[in-house]
Amino acid sequence: MAVRPSPRRLIAGTLAAAVLLAWYLGVSGGTGGLVHLALVALSAGLGGAILASYVPERGEAWRSTLGCGPCDVVAAGTVLLPALLLGSAPLSASMALVAVLATTFGLVRRRAGTATSCPTSPQPTTGGTP
Repeated sequence: MAVRPSPRRLIAGTLAAAVLLAWYLGVSGGTGGLVHLALVALSAGLGGAILASYVPERGEAWRSTLGCGPCDVVAAGTVLLPALLLGSAPLSASMALVAVLATTFGLVRRRAGTATSCPTSPQPTTGGTP
């Protein structure tokens, strides 16, 4: 059985992707060719998915959704990276591909269980010194 996405996250991701697409196209110099446009749109969609993952589910606290600061800052930072990459080489399909790879890395990093790599709960301590 497939898991249905949260309506809150679906709306947030769609809106974020639209804003990111406009921003990325603005800094990249326009639509360019079809390949460039498709890659920029894919990067914006992945960025929207990253940002939507920070929206809490109904009844969930913001703190539990944000995760561990240092671990999740990398994923959020990959949403900014395409703007820098696309601005450095306007209308370049190869740079648009690098932007897609950057946001893919961010989404994979965000989806990876941060609980195993960066626990936010206090660690048990052992009594005494050895």
